[in-house]
Amino acid sequence: MNITQRLAEFAASLRYEDLPPDVVKMAKHLVLDTLGTTLAATTLGTGCREVVAVMSARGGKPEASIIGYSTKISAPDAAFANGALAHALNYDAYGTETGHIGVNCLTAPLAVAETIAPVPGARFLTAVVVAAEVTARTTAAAMRGERRASERIQAGQYFGYFGAAAGAGHVLGMSAKAMHSAFGLVVMQVAGSRQTIIEGDAPAKAIYGAFPNQGGVLSALLADGGLEAEIDALGGKAGFYGLAANGNYLPEAILEGLGTEFLFLKTQFKPWPTSAEVAPFIEAAIELAKTHDLKPADIEAVEVRGPTRIRQWCEPVEERRSPSNAASAANSTLFATAKGLAHREVGLRDFTAEGMRDETALAIAARTTSRLTDGFDRSVVSVRTKNGQELEATVRVSLGHPSRPLSYDHLVEKFKDCCANSVVAASLDVPALVRFVDRLEDAAEVSLLATPARPAVSRL
Repeated sequence: MNITQRLAEFAASLRYEDLPPDVVKMAKHLVLDTLGTTLAATTLGTGCREVVAVMSARGGKPEASIIGYSTKISAPDAAFANGALAHALNYDAYGTETGHIGVNCLTAPLAVAETIAPVPGARFLTAVVVAAEVTARTTAAAMRGERRASERIQAGQYFGYFGAAAGAGHVLGMSAKAMHSAFGLVVMQVAGSRQTIIEGDAPAKAIYGAFPNQGGVLSALLADGGLEAEIDALGGKAGFYGLAANGNYLPEAILEGLGTEFLFLKTQFKPWPTSAEVAPFIEAAIELAKTHDLKPADIEAVEVRGPTRIRQWCEPVEERRSPSNAASAANSTLFATAKGLAHREVGLRDFTAEGMRDETALAIAARTTSRLTDGFDRSVVSVRTKNGQELEATVRVSLGHPSRPLSYDHLVEKFKDCCANSVVAASLDVPALVRFVDRLEDAAEVSLLATPARPAVSRL
């Protein structure tokens, strides 16, 4: 078997009974967290209004829901819309070497689950694990060591396709042979350019999660319908890694322990709706403000210090001090640090149009600079006060990292906050939703996840 066949065999053959308790627990946490970030994006997500409007107007067979709306559209289009929502706030789960797992672990399997309902919870949770693990392993194979993917690739998008196809295919009950073809169809669609970031975070950057989910679902449906594409989609000369990394990847990251060890357990849940590179500076800023009881009026100047690899999160300076859109704001170390210093907390509404007009934070950001050094291994926020004090806070490992994980209670509070910002906030029974996800393996049907505002949820 080549590496694509091996991964297809895993994705098709994994069973709920094979899953250790910690894997099931992590899968449930991913479902809860991703459902929350998706719901919050229905009101706050950059580009989401446009995506929902266009996908709703396309019509087609009413197979799957746009989460938070009553609209049912085709499964690939629903996957597109919900993939856009899942990542739009930059609040979804990820791993440093395993990628944006939250983008496709729920979206693609759920679109197919609605289409062929009823799908029991245990089977669905297994599909979530498949999507997450395939994403984690295909990402890590390119990211580990010196063999990294091209810096021109938008990794969160590019590395989501195989996981989305695998999760959707598992829900469909596809054979390993059909799963292999789904992977072949995926590699005909993979895309992900960083140009939207290089040019300063155009609003469309926020919805990149749409594309791998749509492509993954479409690939699975085509393969399930009998279209064959049994090629070495991963390891071939012009395959997945040939396109992204000039053929450089670590096969052992995919193959070692496949089915018995689960790399996606390294998933990190975000405490703030920003890029992971920005989070430690928020934490340092909040710590500094609280420890020294700093008031905005006390602050003369601010400096953030970190490694040179975060340059794009600090420059261009004027854009990072006063972002032009929410996607840019969530990627701005200078603006987010100022928010933390100004208010001692950072939340969903800090990156809305109103939040970006926050005069207190903007005034601090205008006095914030960055100093970046090769090999620097920590995130530092330094403040010079108007009375001449020099204050500093350092974060080496950000909250949310596997060594400092968010507690379950923190995840539930995050979910509640996300639900409160949903278009259907008034109709949600949030405690019932939390209970439903917590015992998802016992559910006879999972489609309620896609239509959480319906009264049936409250009877769970």
